[in-house]
Amino acid sequence: MANGVEHDRGKVDEDTWEVPAAWREVALSVRGFAPYRSFIPDPSAVEVHDKLIAAQRDSLQRALAASWPTASAEAGVVALGDPISATPLGAAGLAVVVECEGRYSGSAYDWSMTVDAWVAQRGVVFAAEAALIATTMTRGFREVPGGRGYDLTPWSVGRHFYHFYSLAALRRAREHLVAATDDEYRAAVARLGEIRSATRTLPVRIASSYLMPTEQSWVTADIGEPVANDYWAHTIYALLATAVTTAPQLEAFIARLRPGNRSSVSTAGYIGAAARVGPEAAETIASVGFVDHVTGWTREHTRDLADILSYLPTDEAFGLLLRNLDRYGVPTAAMAAARRFPRRAMRLLSVEAVRTSAAATLLRIHAWQNPDLATEFGVQLPDLPVVDPAELPDVFRPRRKPAAVPSWLIVPVLPPLLTSDTARALPTSTVEVVCALLAKRTPDRTAIEQLSAILDPMSMAAFAWGLFQAWVFAEYPAGGIWTLRAVGLFGDDEAARLLVPLILQWPRQSASARAVAGLDVLADIGTPAALGHLRDIGLRTRQRGFRKAVRAKLDDVAAQRRITTDELADRSIPDFGLGKDGRLTLDYGSRGFVIDLDEQLRPVVFDGRRADDGSWAVGPRRKTLPKPTAQDDRAVANAAYDQFTMLQAGAKKVAREQIRRLEQAMVESRRWSAQAYRELFVDHPMLRQLSRRLVWATFNTDGTVHRSFRIAEDLTFADVDDDVVSIADEAEIGIAHPLQLGEAAADWASIFSDYAILQPFSQLDRVFWAPDSSAFAAGLSGYHDLETSPGRLLALAHHGWTRESSDGAIDRMVRPLSAGSSIRLRISPSLEWRDLMRYSTHIITSVDLIDTDLNALDPVTASELIRELEALRAG
Repeated sequence: MANGVEHDRGKVDEDTWEVPAAWREVALSVRGFAPYRSFIPDPSAVEVHDKLIAAQRDSLQRALAASWPTASAEAGVVALGDPISATPLGAAGLAVVVECEGRYSGSAYDWSMTVDAWVAQRGVVFAAEAALIATTMTRGFREVPGGRGYDLTPWSVGRHFYHFYSLAALRRAREHLVAATDDEYRAAVARLGEIRSATRTLPVRIASSYLMPTEQSWVTADIGEPVANDYWAHTIYALLATAVTTAPQLEAFIARLRPGNRSSVSTAGYIGAAARVGPEAAETIASVGFVDHVTGWTREHTRDLADILSYLPTDEAFGLLLRNLDRYGVPTAAMAAARRFPRRAMRLLSVEAVRTSAAATLLRIHAWQNPDLATEFGVQLPDLPVVDPAELPDVFRPRRKPAAVPSWLIVPVLPPLLTSDTARALPTSTVEVVCALLAKRTPDRTAIEQLSAILDPMSMAAFAWGLFQAWVFAEYPAGGIWTLRAVGLFGDDEAARLLVPLILQWPRQSASARAVAGLDVLADIGTPAALGHLRDIGLRTRQRGFRKAVRAKLDDVAAQRRITTDELADRSIPDFGLGKDGRLTLDYGSRGFVIDLDEQLRPVVFDGRRADDGSWAVGPRRKTLPKPTAQDDRAVANAAYDQFTMLQAGAKKVAREQIRRLEQAMVESRRWSAQAYRELFVDHPMLRQLSRRLVWATFNTDGTVHRSFRIAEDLTFADVDDDVVSIADEAEIGIAHPLQLGEAAADWASIFSDYAILQPFSQLDRVFWAPDSSAFAAGLSGYHDLETSPGRLLALAHHGWTRESSDGAIDRMVRPLSAGSSIRLRISPSLEWRDLMRYSTHIITSVDLIDTDLNALDPVTASELIRELEALRAG
């Protein structure tokens, strides 16, 4: 074929499962699941082992003499003198002493050699028991004159933090058991079964199941037992990954394995499990690979598990890849799966492409590589009229020497760049010139402006995102950061939304520099939605350094716009496509729906009725928005449903954050001009719902209330007598604090009760302290020696308090006040960073105002300060 990819589809069965040959050489063998990977014992093992023992016989004798318990030490002495008469306990004890002595002298111990020697001298049953005992010995030590003695207590896995697991001994013994004769294997099963019954220790039983995965009743029983919430216990538990053979076993095993230990199952372990379980393993493999693990998980782990899914011939496996294309390594695995199962890929991608841009990109690549299959499924690459290069500015005309583009960039499958007047596409040669222009460290701004003048903005945004996705699909090869910068130049709100999950992932993938570049892109897009995403990232990220970078970027954007960070936040609230009437119309083609927001910013769905002008009017209310069906226009309906999903999730976030910000604005006495107030709180379709549930006021120059009002249902302003009031253009407007409202607060509370208006936060019923109250007279002395809880202390962070530490523990809480002043309280005992709930109670040993006093503070600030301190009281 022209594109270099061929498939003899008449001979390809895309539904038959066969274990890939490469997997058999990677995964540990399981007896009964032939063919087995190659295994050749070391023929010189006995000779090498004997020389190793002979070279340090005297030191081993001293170490065994100082070791305990007596039975293990004495058995080890016998094994040192005569290996042929040794018991498994003695052979294991001697081997553990050799291992420990070598560790403290800096040399590694070869357990494979030792197990091979045991098998050669005493047989596979002896070796399996000795390996099991050696794995479970404690390995504690004590200093004695001339050396060390060791704790050789068997069956004690996981009891001590210094335990070193000799998993290599078990691994080698298992290989011998796979190759053993039937009689030898039956004898080993009987002996290990006796040990399981005698010890009743879960880690020991797990190790025996690892050695004998044929005994599936053992494996199932071990998976069903509770495992101690301990890293080392789960390290042993992870061995069961190489013993499971059914989908229920694998699912139960993963559900019980600690997330922090899922990386201790090697890629080979997951491959082996998938090989034995088959395609039914897909969902469980994805549940491990496609979540954000807290510790121990790397992007390489995700890539490796995605690769496993790419071999499974089912719709489910391919669908799991498509739903996780934003994760590292998954696009590569999805393309590999498409090559292995081209017909399945074309069928599923043609459906998924209308839902996600990543799937659309993958479909374009797959269709370009398989044009005959694309034709069969009705998938067509854009066939648009092309611009004559002679019509373009000189800078975009191809030169004699083609523009250089990286090998990972397939230019023909990029979204087309369309002219804004004629909707013709730029030719491939010109697109290559554009790519070369964008790839420069500092692109020519004049050329960028010329490009923007002649091209459709939507096509430029799609093209830029396609460029970036090509880099993502290639797993971020060096020198491709320019594709991310292109999104900043041409991207839109949709690009900003798609970029957020990647930016949040990158710091966890050791790609912080790329994440910071992503922040630059959001700032360059600069729309309210993009800046809202930027602020949201700062709230969601757990990395302290990255959170600091987000704050710095927001400060930088605010400075460029010559506004404060708070004013930037005011202007960064998305509207999610809501109209001026606060409603969103969703068109499914033959039917439509109208979405409104309730007072808590939750979407309310109504059936749409087609009006005479073709628009959708509000009809009966529905419980929820229905999913698109076959009778709907698929592309339009899916896009509409996705828009609703974004609104549903986004409105919840906006409500949570803006309620917090509005309350903080009241506490901090923020003011807005009349024009800004109308734009931000009256005209904005999202904030309008929250703003109507508050009492606002205009203020005199001395900070006192001039007139209080609310936003009525018709968006006029009404006073406490429900009369319409007008707001002067020069007025300063803010959220009224009940302390400022005085007696009018009760009247307003009655109005809100009559109209059944629920406030988003405590305003009219807020407890406050006036300057003439007893609390002001007493000052802060009443909070000295106050007993409180760690949870109440930590809750102060929601009110602007920060934690300060000495010697690694939090012993102070500080809150900045006006004009450089602050308040500081000291805590005893200190809060421990690593265990904040270590103590159930703490004492406030002192409360001090720095560079101010209570009466000098603004009355609202002072009242809120007392309110926060009162919240520390227990009970």
